[in-house]
Amino acid sequence: MNELRRMAYLEALEIDSYVSRTQLPGAAVTRRLAIVPVAIEASAAGAHVDTPDLTESVSGQQPEGFTRPDFDFGTRKKNAEIEPPPEVAPIGEAVPRFSLSAIVAGGWLWLEELHGMPLTTEQVHLVQAMAHALALSSGAGTPVAKPETAQFDWPLHNNRQLDQGEDAARASVAAFVSRRLEQRKCRGLVLLGESAAKRLAPSQLDIAAVSTVSSAEILANPTLKKQVWHDLQPLLKAP
Repeated sequence: MNELRRMAYLEALEIDSYVSRTQLPGAAVTRRLAIVPVAIEASAAGAHVDTPDLTESVSGQQPEGFTRPDFDFGTRKKNAEIEPPPEVAPIGEAVPRFSLSAIVAGGWLWLEELHGMPLTTEQVHLVQAMAHALALSSGAGTPVAKPETAQFDWPLHNNRQLDQGEDAARASVAAFVSRRLEQRKCRGLVLLGESAAKRLAPSQLDIAAVSTVSSAEILANPTLKKQVWHDLQPLLKAP
C-alpha cells in the first residue's frame, strides 16, 4: 500500500496519524513520504508559475482511480454515544464435578462418592463382607456373590448450553440409581458417606434406603463398624 492510499484510509477512519513506536517484527521498514519542493522553470515569456503546496496535496489528494470507501464511521460514533453499553451476562451456576461408585452386593446397592480417588479392592471386599453379614442376619445362608461395580461421573458432557447444576445432577443420579436397582433387582439402597447422601434424596426412590459412614472411613477407623451395623438394621426389615 502506498503512502497516499494509507493516509486516505486513515482519514476515512478519522485517525489523524498512525506511526508505530517500534519496528514491528517481520514488518517492512516504515517509509516516510518526503516533501521535496519542486522548482518549475518559468516559461520563455517570463511568466511566473506558483509552486504547488505538496503538504495539502498529500493530505487531501487521492490517487487516480481511487475511490474513498464510505465506512460511515461518523454515524457509528454517534450511535455509540447514544446507545447504552450492553449489559454483562450474569455468571452461571458453578458446575459440580463428582464421581460415584455403585456396588451391587447381597441384593443391595451400595453408593459412595470417590472424591477423586479410584475405588480400591479393600473397599469392595468390605462392602461384600457387610452384605454377607446382612444376608446371614436375614436367614439367608448362601454366600454373597462377587460384587458388581459401576461408576457415575458428573457432568455427563461438556455442553454448557444444557443444565449442569445441582438439580440436574441429582436428577441424573436418581435415574442412574433407579436403573441399577431395577436391572439388578436390588431390595434396598445403602448411601455410604454424607457426600453420597447429598447427591441423592432417598425420597426420590420408592425403596428401602439407609445412610451410614463411607467404606473409606471404616477402613481408616475400624471402630466405626459398630455404628455401621446399627445403621444397617432397617434393611433387615425390608421385604
